[in-house]
Amino acid sequence: MLVVKKQSGAGVVVLEINDSIRLGPNLQQIDKSFDEVLRQNEKWVILDLTRVTYIDSSGIGTIVRMLGRLKKIGGTLRMAGVKGMVEGAFKLTQVDKIIEMYPTADAASRDFPPVPNP
Repeated sequence: MLVVKKQSGAGVVVLEINDSIRLGPNLQQIDKSFDEVLRQNEKWVILDLTRVTYIDSSGIGTIVRMLGRLKKIGGTLRMAGVKGMVEGAFKLTQVDKIIEMYPTADAASRDFPPVPNP
């Protein structure tokens, strides 16, 4: 399975991506998983990229759009486990300046604002 959704504490969702992030079926599945998270009114999302070894410009654009969509509803996006070529791509495009990166999903899940009661 390309994307595995996990809960990481109160109101924090981890989308663990287990393959490359590139134009085509992979990106479509990632988009679909993210849309499902939004339909469930989740606001705090972590992308666990520990197993991702390749990302193309479409993948980078999709992640930036995810951040924008979350910010519109008062949420945020964090990334975990970014390394190698993927880390280089985020630094080159300066995405690392707008999305916080953490060594692990556990580290990324700390210090999220409390989820307000509806």
